[in-house]
Amino acid sequence: MFVRGFFRKCPLCGSRKSLFISYFKTHERCQVCGFKVERGLAGFMTGAMTVNIILTFLSIGFVMVAFFVATFPHPPVIPLILILLVMAATVPFLLRPRAHGMWLAVDLLMRQPEPVELDDALLHANDPHALDDFRHH
Repeated sequence: MFVRGFFRKCPLCGSRKSLFISYFKTHERCQVCGFKVERGLAGFMTGAMTVNIILTFLSIGFVMVAFFVATFPHPPVIPLILILLVMAATVPFLLRPRAHGMWLAVDLLMRQPEPVELDDALLHANDPHALDDFRHH
């Protein structure tokens, strides 16, 4: 599920480009399986932002460690600071849809889809067989 979410696929059915209208806007439902993207919880986007922040800090930390290892024992601090500032300003925008997809996968792992949610998805699905694996559990 995480890999599907990271690659902007629906974590449930795996369809590509079914969740996103554009880079910053999502469909209300997966365009293939009909599953509701935000699952009706207040604050759902807070989880997606948290995943984005975690991924951003991990990438900044990785670059910082790699930079220090590559330039040890005399790392040039000013270029490193400039690189990290650029990363801090751009990486969250680059990772936004991936973080959103990964958060949906995390949410689905923490709260398995209810039969009511799956039935609702079936009513809105373009492919009625996309969620067969989940409906039979």
